[in-house]
Amino acid sequence: MSQPEQKPIKYLGLKLFAATLLLTAALFAWTSSNHKSDNLSQETWVDAGGQLHVLGITLGKTVLRDAEIALKSRSDIALYIYPEEHAEAGIKLEAFFPAIADHSKVIVELNVDEMTLQQIQQRSTMPHLYPNKVARMNLHPEDLGLAQQLIVKNLTLIPSIHITPETLKARFGEPSTINSSKDGSTYYHFAAIGLKATLKAEDATRLQFTNPN
Repeated sequence: MSQPEQKPIKYLGLKLFAATLLLTAALFAWTSSNHKSDNLSQETWVDAGGQLHVLGITLGKTVLRDAEIALKSRSDIALYIYPEEHAEAGIKLEAFFPAIADHSKVIVELNVDEMTLQQIQQRSTMPHLYPNKVARMNLHPEDLGLAQQLIVKNLTLIPSIHITPETLKARFGEPSTINSSKDGSTYYHFAAIGLKATLKAEDATRLQFTNPN
């Protein structure tokens, strides 16, 4: 008689355990999302000298090594050659962070003078061309240490969460201007904090931060 009575109790215990797990997961997801939403707007500000602070990095002041410490991640440094028709046309020295704490991606452009950039290019590997016509050149090992000491010029954040126009306004206020392009991209400019947000359906949002003029 005792065994049949144990089955419903055991089954009820499993249901309660599963419900607890689901509730805990839902609560974690909610708090994580809110933490990520609040963090960026709170940590984005312009100081008295006109330099933008974002994600613990001061544009025009923080060197790459300190940016890695702030983002708690190592970066992948390389030269990128953008074609003339590209919005970022030219040769740029960039560091890519594939996943920071909240799984967002970050790209920083490093400030380097023309002569040093040419010397780095001469020592780099042969260009690898991507389908989008952007070419990548890997740095010579001796230039990686140099790049670590270069100053971060601008920062592009590719969020891990879905961003809408409403999300942008809630975090950064009303945009200064809104422009659209033929490819379906919409650009939201927030001049006060040097932010240009690019939203496009079925494409990753890009938040590009530069020091405001």
